[in-house]
Amino acid sequence: MPQVSEIRSNLRRATTTYDEEMDLPQHVVEEYNTRPVIERRPTTVELESIALQYERNYNAAKDQRWHDQQRFMGKENEAMRLVNIMHPHKIFRLLRRAGVDARIEAPTFDVWVPDDETGRLIKIERERSNGRLWLANVAINGRVGVSAWVTDKETGERKRRQVTTLQWPCGPEWSLLHFDEFDVPITEKYRGWRTAMLQMILQDVVTEEEVNRAFGPVPLHSVSLHYRQQLYTHRQRRVGLIQ
Repeated sequence: MPQVSEIRSNLRRATTTYDEEMDLPQHVVEEYNTRPVIERRPTTVELESIALQYERNYNAAKDQRWHDQQRFMGKENEAMRLVNIMHPHKIFRLLRRAGVDARIEAPTFDVWVPDDETGRLIKIERERSNGRLWLANVAINGRVGVSAWVTDKETGERKRRQVTTLQWPCGPEWSLLHFDEFDVPITEKYRGWRTAMLQMILQDVVTEEEVNRAFGPVPLHSVSLHYRQQLYTHRQRRVGLIQ
C-alpha cells in the first residue's frame, strides 16, 4: 500500500494577514495622494495618425451626407430655423380658424359595451368619424402624432392613419437636425411644424392654400427653399406635368 506523507513547507509562517501586510503608513498614503499626476500627452506621430484616421472615416461617410445639408448647419442657420415656436394645440387652433376641421381630442375613444357571451361590460376602442385631423392622446419621444382620413388609391377605401408628427410640447417653424462627428445627419433635433404641414400637403390631407391662410405665406429666404421646391414639384404632379 502506497505511503502517504505530509509535505511540510520550509517557509516561515505568516504572522500578519494580507490586509495588514498591505496597510501602508499614513505618511506614505498622504505623500502618494498629494503627488502631482503627470498625464502623458500624445506624440506628434500619434496625433497625425488620429487625424489621418478621422479624415479617412470622414471621406468614407461622404455618400451619407446630403448635398444641401449646409442649410441646417451652423449657429446662424439654426437661429433662423428656431423661430415661431408653438404648441400643437395652437397650431390646430390656427388650422381651425382657416377652415380645417382639426380636432385636439384623440382620434379614438373607449366605450363599454356588454359582451355577447358573458354579458359583462368590456372596453372596446372606436374611431371618431367626425373631423379631418386629430392629435394623438400620447406623446412619444417628444413627438405627438397627427392622424387624418386618407383615401386608399388602390381600393378607394377611406381610412384613418397617422400622416405626420408635431414636436411636443412646443416646436419651431423649421426642423433642426442632429449630425454625428462625420457631419452625417442622423435624426431630427426638433420637428418643425412647417415640415408637418408639408407632409400633409404632399399627402393631400390639407391644401397649400389652407396652410397659407392659417400661418401666412412662406417667407422667402434660404431656410424655406427646400419647402418651396417640394411645393412646386407637388403642384406640377397634381396637374400631370410630371409623374
